[in-house]
Amino acid sequence: MNLYLDSRNQLISLGFKELVQTILGEVMVEWHSGDPKVEQVLSDKKQLVVYNFTENYAEIEHNLKAIQEDSGSIKIVLIINGDVSNLPKLVSYGVSGFIDMNCTLHELKEAFQKILHNQNYYCELVWNKILNQDEEITSTTQFSLTRREIEIVESLLNGKSTVEISRELGLSPHTVQTHRKNCFKKLKVKSLSELLLFEMENQVFKNKNTL
Repeated sequence: MNLYLDSRNQLISLGFKELVQTILGEVMVEWHSGDPKVEQVLSDKKQLVVYNFTENYAEIEHNLKAIQEDSGSIKIVLIINGDVSNLPKLVSYGVSGFIDMNCTLHELKEAFQKILHNQNYYCELVWNKILNQDEEITSTTQFSLTRREIEIVESLLNGKSTVEISRELGLSPHTVQTHRKNCFKKLKVKSLSELLLFEMENQVFKNKNTL
């Protein structure tokens, strides 16, 4: 495991490193100052790139664009000051997770469990940003979503896997995948990241029971 940590706040990054080592064991750490030199690898070794989000949105955006999509890296934003106003757009640049620096060890374990299994993880700060804005909500009916499809989308936005959704709704995993494909087509999104970005921009699925 290669871990690229933002050196602009080493005290915070060192603490994060220790938590990661508690969960994953020894990791190779390289420090960067917003411009990680991520090398492409041919092995299955995971590469985690962690950015400290401290009012440096433009710099992070620039560097996320600079990292090649095929680098094999998993990009994480560590939220430090609680300000998530500029985070939604970062989703479109392939960020796999947003982690609150004040999270518990249990929450961090949950985050890595999802991220290292190719799922996205968004901490409560980000979910609150998505779910609790007082903006006018767009009706789902204009997208011709059925009640079942709405349930599927809300479950996906809650970070639930296909297996979890199938168990909760009493459907086969294949049926859930079919619904998911149809939902993505109707909403004109191609991935979970794009679905989250869509929700941030449109505030369509306001499920008060998600947190």
